[in-house]
Formats: sequence, structure tokens, C-alpha cells
Amino acid sequence: MTNQPDRLDRIEAALDRQLQVNAELRLTAEALLQTVQVHQQNFEVIVDEIRQMHSEIRGLQTENRRIWERLERQDQ
Repeated sequence: MTNQPDRLDRIEAALDRQLQVNAELRLTAEALLQTVQVHQQNFEVIVDEIRQMHSEIRGLQTENRRIWERLERQDQ
């Protein structure tokens, strides 16, 4: 039969290892979360810049149409 103190020592050692693994997993998860947050912030900045460029392009298209119409009127 197994000696009770030996069994308890093994259980305690296993629990200690599990606590260490859990702590490492927690640190890894926190690091991943920080990485995701940084990427999300960068994505939001890029989307905002794209929206601004899209607005500028629409403005340029409108201005180009006005110029084109003016040139067409001059030719007539």
C-alpha cells in the first residue's frame, strides 16, 4: 500500500506544477490580448484613413466633373 505522506507529496507537487502552468497560460493570454488590442487600434486608424481618402477622392471626382462640364461648354 502506498505511504500516505508520499501520495500527498506527489499531489502537492502536481498542484504546484499546475499552478505554474496556469500562471504561464495567464501571462500568454494577457500578451495575446495586448497584441490583439494593438492590431485593433491600428486597424481602426487605417479604416479612418481610408474613409478620409475616399471622401477626398469623391471631392476630386466632383471637381473633375465640374471642370469637364466647363470645358465641354466652352467647346460648344
